[in-house]
Amino acid sequence: MGFVTIGSASHMGKRKEKNDDFISYHVPEDGSMPKKGILLALADGMGGRPAGDLAARIAVDVIMEEYYKDNSSDIPGSLNNAFLKANQAVITRGDNDRSIQGMATTLIAVVIKKDRMYFAHVGDSRGYIIHKDSIMQFTEDDSIVANLVKAGYITKEQALTYPGGNIITKAIGLSPDLKVDTRKKNRRIKKGQYIMLCCDGLHKDIPDEDILKAFHEFREPAVISEKLIEKALENGGDDNISALIARIDRASLFGVLLHG
Repeated sequence: MGFVTIGSASHMGKRKEKNDDFISYHVPEDGSMPKKGILLALADGMGGRPAGDLAARIAVDVIMEEYYKDNSSDIPGSLNNAFLKANQAVITRGDNDRSIQGMATTLIAVVIKKDRMYFAHVGDSRGYIIHKDSIMQFTEDDSIVANLVKAGYITKEQALTYPGGNIITKAIGLSPDLKVDTRKKNRRIKKGQYIMLCCDGLHKDIPDEDILKAFHEFREPAVISEKLIEKALENGGDDNISALIARIDRASLFGVLLHG
């Protein structure tokens, strides 16, 4: 039996001509597992800008490489540095090719190390922890609507239909002066918990109670991911839809099962 099981799924959606989402995860096979842990990442290229799919792929590829190149034991610091390098890589690629200049993407990454979880985040792709009858979003959307909700100007219910709800305030590639959302304090994880990363095409079309229902009913990360895609398509599915799910099977990570 492994210590964590990982599954994922992605779909172009009903009205998109291409999929601007990109998902990846890495489980070290060398000696870096105890020091650096497992890295999960999801990016959603910004619509209305060129080459969102390329921006998403560059961002994820760069953080995967840079995070493990960093020998520091400071996990939040390593994630922050990797995000900054991803940001610069996307900007530089655009500057070198005017046809894709201005491309940008959301990015969320989670590190699972032994019984701890760390994350870094920009944009409105989200991270959730699901356990038993609880679903908790551990990221805060970098968006105009999220800022209005936080300030008390509109409710969460009003945010679902508020004009400009898809306008984000922070992303990889938008500005060289990027402030990454990180938490110095790690979060303890335990057996039976799930960690889900998803794009807005999923969380905008599926209410929390239906997400939780899928986890209760299907349990396996790869199957849950596919079923959530199906549900989002049933509920609209206008945007790209992606999910990356890790289930904690034991709270000390020295092995892993991969599916999907």
